[in-house]
Amino acid sequence: MRQKLIVIGAGGLGRIVYDTLLHDESLCAQYQLAGFLDTRADVALPPELEGSILGDPLTWQTTPEEVYIPAIGNPLWRRNLLAPLILQGARFFSYTNKATIGSRTSVGEGVFFTPGAIVSTDCKIGAFSYIDTGIIIGHDVEIGEYCMIGAMCFLAGGVRIGHGVSMHPSVAIAKGVRIGDGATVGMGSVVLKDVPAHATVFGNPARIISVDMC
Repeated sequence: MRQKLIVIGAGGLGRIVYDTLLHDESLCAQYQLAGFLDTRADVALPPELEGSILGDPLTWQTTPEEVYIPAIGNPLWRRNLLAPLILQGARFFSYTNKATIGSRTSVGEGVFFTPGAIVSTDCKIGAFSYIDTGIIIGHDVEIGEYCMIGAMCFLAGGVRIGHGVSMHPSVAIAKGVRIGDGATVGMGSVVLKDVPAHATVFGNPARIISVDMC
C-alpha cells in the first residue's frame, strides 16, 4: 500500500508543489498524493481540486501512513503551522527529483526543490526550506531552516543564509556574504556585504531599508 503524501498549504505555492508532484510518475508510483492541509477551509481552488482540503494543520492528527511536504511561502507562518505536526513526530518528505544536486550536498527534511534548481558541491540545505525554479547555488553554500529562496536567484560560493530568510526572485548574493536569521532580501537586489538578522534590504547594491527589532 502506498503512503499518503499531503501538501501543507493550498495557496498558489501549494498548488505549484501539488502539480509538480502529480506529474512525476516515479513519485506517484511510490506515494498517493492525498490532498492539502490548510487553515482556510474555504480557500478557492480550481474545480479539479475541489474537496481536496483534508483539514487544518494546527489540529490535524497525523498517522503512520502519512508523510508531509510544506508549501507555505512565509517562513514564520510555515514554522508555526508545522509545529503541531512536528510535536506529533510527523514525517516530512523532501523533493529533489528534478533538481541538480552536487556531490556531498546535504538536504534536510521537508525541503522542496522546484524543477530546474542547480545546487553545487558541498552545500547544506536546512529543513523545511523552499528552493524555487532557476536558482543557482554555488559551492559550500549553507541555507538555514524555514527559508524561502525565490526564482532565478544566484548564490555565489561560501554564502551563508540564516534561518527563516525570505529571498525574493532574481537576487544575487556575492561570494562569502552572510545573511542573518529572519532577514528579507527584495526582488532583484545585489547583495555585496553581510545583512544583519531581521533586516530588510533592497537595491543594487542592496541597502538596509528597515530592521525588525522584535
